[in-house]
Amino acid sequence: MQIKWTKRAANNLDAVVAYIAQDNPLAAKKFLSELLQKVDHLQSFPMLGRPGLVPLTRELVIHHNYIAYYRIKQEQVEILRVLHVRRRYP
Repeated sequence: MQIKWTKRAANNLDAVVAYIAQDNPLAAKKFLSELLQKVDHLQSFPMLGRPGLVPLTRELVIHHNYIAYYRIKQEQVEILRVLHVRRRYP
């Protein structure tokens, strides 16, 4: 299955990494690597995340503070958002 990032999700990810890098650039790199690795697993295991609160979405816990929200469309996993757990989605 192909992974597709929405523009909004890519912007979320950029903002999160930049925020973490302000205090700890090494932690930001580690977070990004961990996130991309977990999202890559969705290619083979698209049902890996838990069912989302929003219908037809799923939630992949990236780190205890961050969640990637996604949906499965035909042969594609579409990453919708990457948010801190304290932020409300949608």
